[in-house]
Amino acid sequence: MSLRATLMFLVAIGAFGQAPQTPPPAPAKSAPGQDPKGKEPAIRYVESGSGVVAVNPAQPYRPIPVGAVAPRDSIFGFYLRVLNPQQINWGTEIDRRLANLREQSVGNPYFRLASFQLGLIVILLMLCWVWWDKMRQIKWVAAECLTDALNARTIAESRALEAIDRHNRHIELCNRVIEGQSSGIGGTLDAGNSALTVRELQTELAASRANCARLQHELDQSKVEHAQVDGRLATLEAELRRKAAHPDPDLVARLERAESELAGRKDRKTKP
Repeated sequence: MSLRATLMFLVAIGAFGQAPQTPPPAPAKSAPGQDPKGKEPAIRYVESGSGVVAVNPAQPYRPIPVGAVAPRDSIFGFYLRVLNPQQINWGTEIDRRLANLREQSVGNPYFRLASFQLGLIVILLMLCWVWWDKMRQIKWVAAECLTDALNARTIAESRALEAIDRHNRHIELCNRVIEGQSSGIGGTLDAGNSALTVRELQTELAASRANCARLQHELDQSKVEHAQVDGRLATLEAELRRKAAHPDPDLVARLERAESELAGRKDRKTKP
């Protein structure tokens, strides 16, 4: 970047040094004439030695040098002139463009309508993306659940095979014991098989005790429920007895009235 800036600076300096200077105007000898009234006298160019000077008729003894070298600009002025050759006031230009943008954007009803439509489209796109992301998450969760189920099935199958293998070995040992006892050959099993059989029997005994305890608990609960039902039945029977011992007078009067009406209807039917 610094090399590029240096090259640009050298090229600009060379162009500035080779720029042609404005030649002085050609000298003209003119006789002093009278200017019209109300106008200033024109400046005359007169040869003076090897050069040309300008003479103001109002001050003829103070010549004005012509073709003097103009003062050079500083490096900052040169860069400003290179960067902004048209001498544009960018502050005013930016304000004008901002005002134009405001007028063509916010002040334009078509722009407001297009902005509203764009915002609505963006909101719809966001909703679609959220729905798609939610469905993707649901698919991932479903895939994880399915994978867990398949893994659980594999584990269950492996454990079932192990249990079946243990059961088959146990049955085989039992068959050997039965065969040994039936053939009259005892003590053929080693201590390990005997210990295994004892542990299995202890396990079965513990399971049977647990089952008996569960059944006893259920029996106690059923006894309690039967006692509650018996109490409710006794209460209902006492209530019925109380109502039978002390009948409702209104109900008795209605029954008697109904019976009398029924008897009167039967008498009317029996008469010819």
